[in-house]
Amino acid sequence: MPTLRDEPGVRRSAPRRSPLLLAGLLLLACRGGGGARSPEALREAYARALTADDPAAAYALLGPELRAATSKEVFTARWKAQAAERSAAKAALDTLPPALKPPVRGGETVHDGAVLAWAMVGGHYQVVTGLPGLPDLSTPAGAIRAFLAAVRRADLGALSALLADDLSSRLRDDWNRRADLLEQLLKQPGAIEYTPGMERAILRYEPGRALTLEQTPQGWRIVALQ
Repeated sequence: MPTLRDEPGVRRSAPRRSPLLLAGLLLLACRGGGGARSPEALREAYARALTADDPAAAYALLGPELRAATSKEVFTARWKAQAAERSAAKAALDTLPPALKPPVRGGETVHDGAVLAWAMVGGHYQVVTGLPGLPDLSTPAGAIRAFLAAVRRADLGALSALLADDLSSRLRDDWNRRADLLEQLLKQPGAIEYTPGMERAILRYEPGRALTLEQTPQGWRIVALQ
């Protein structure tokens, strides 16, 4: 698969695009400009600015941070000096294959052997798995294992101070027993059930007890624990 290299040891999986088109798409990644409400609308607005040779319209598409760092005069001067690049970007947009028209909302970055998964969350791109210490929420099993690890690491000192010794001991034993049981079930193929739309996953571990997860843009999250 073609990759983009930003710095030594960093590769980002990406569809094949020309460098000039990528330069043009940097504008499309900016938020808050021109009233465009989707990546597709922003791309079309940029294409219209190229066709009309309208630097003011293109400048309006920049996000607030870029407008604060680049004056309209500087942007216009660069626009006029890059006529050949603008022509190539317009041609690339005009011939953009249908498969590349939808915005890229997720992917992976390989950095020194570590695979970071990223996705658009709430209008921002975020790393969702792969960072040191970041739980793997890409699968229900990964989310459950991260939950069990967090439970085992939890400091129950403050809670124990509020409970009688026998109740505190029973609570700790109960959590450890449940954690052991859930970990054993995760090793069994088919133990996790999915709803028809694959939006929820259920791990039943005792009669009348189950752990339910829901798929979110950030990954799988536990929504119910019986």
